[in-house]
Amino acid sequence: MNNASQQPWIDAAIDNVLAGKPVENISLSQPNISTAEAYALQRALVKGLRENRGWGGVCGYKAALTAAPAQQAMGVHEPVIGVLFDQGAHSAGAEGSLKIKADRPVLLETELGFTLGEAIGAPVTAASIQTKVRHCQGVIELAAPNLKQRASGVDLISSNSASYGFITAAITRDPAGLEVDDLQVSLTRLGAESETLHRFAAGTVLTGQWQALAWLVNSVLAQGYDLQAGYLLMTGSIGSMHPGTPGQYLADFGELGQLSFRV
Repeated sequence: MNNASQQPWIDAAIDNVLAGKPVENISLSQPNISTAEAYALQRALVKGLRENRGWGGVCGYKAALTAAPAQQAMGVHEPVIGVLFDQGAHSAGAEGSLKIKADRPVLLETELGFTLGEAIGAPVTAASIQTKVRHCQGVIELAAPNLKQRASGVDLISSNSASYGFITAAITRDPAGLEVDDLQVSLTRLGAESETLHRFAAGTVLTGQWQALAWLVNSVLAQGYDLQAGYLLMTGSIGSMHPGTPGQYLADFGELGQLSFRV
C-alpha cells in the first residue's frame, strides 16, 4: 500500500470520526492489507485527530480483543490496541448517576484502568510495571466500532479499535497490596426487573491484569506511541460486552467501588 492510496481513506476517516458517521471498512478497498499496514493507518488517523483537536488530546490507550474467541472472529492472533482521547473521558462523581449521551451506538464493557505515575520509554514486565502505576480504578468503556460493515481485525485496528469513550469510577487505589486479579466485577442493568449482565474475576483478562498491562505498554511502544505520566491504560473487557441500550446501569468493582450511569 502506498501513501497515495492511503490518503483518501485517512481524510474521510478523520471527517467521519469527528462527525459521528461510520468509517469505510479499509478491507473493502484494500483486501490484502496487513496488520502492520492497518496500524500505520491507525497512527495516521490518530495524528489527524490530534491535529484537528476536535477530540482533544491523547490521554491513554486501550486493549481490545483480549479474549481468544473475539480474536478468532476477527481473524487476528493477539489483542489489539487503540488510543484514548480527552473528549471521550467521563468521570463518575461520588454521588448520583452520570448520564451519557452518545452520538453513535456504543457497547458497554467493564474494565480496570491503570494511571501511570511516570513516563515509560522502554519495554516492561508484569513485575516492573507495578512500580510505575500511580493508581487503579474501575472503568466502563463505551466502545464504538463505527464502521459501515461488520469489522475484520484490520478494519478494527485501522479505525482505532472502537475507541470512543470511557467512564472512570470515583474510587482510586494504590495497587500495592491490592489483589487486582481477585476483584469480582459485575454489570447490572437496573429497572423493574434488574438483570445482572455478567460477573467475572478481573484476572480473566489474558493471563492476569499485570500481564495484560505489560502487554499493552509494550504494544503501545512497539507502535511508536508515547507513554506519559498521567495516561490511563485500560487492559480489556472483563466479561462480555453489551449493547448500550437506554437505561440505568450499575457496575461493581469490588474493593474499587461501584459506578452508576445512564445511557
